[in-house]
Amino acid sequence: MIEFFQNGNGWLVVGLLLIIVEMVLNLGYVSISFGIGAIATGLLIKGDLIPTVFDTGLVDELLIEGVVSVLALIALRVIFNRKGDPDINKY
Repeated sequence: MIEFFQNGNGWLVVGLLLIIVEMVLNLGYVSISFGIGAIATGLLIKGDLIPTVFDTGLVDELLIEGVVSVLALIALRVIFNRKGDPDINKY
């Protein structure tokens, strides 16, 4: 099971599942940001671009996934939650 994540395929599958969950349940950009982080982590593993700081690669992968997810969540909230946009319903 751990090999599935170490070669990057597991991260890509989890990322796609999280994006599908966001599309179905509309959780306020949370699961899509974790999906983006998981896909980015999977692509970095596939390209051999993740540096190993700790003894196990899983800790590095989780750290990168978390950082990318938080950055994606901030970016998505800034882009899609603009307060100055007029209401399209014109109440």
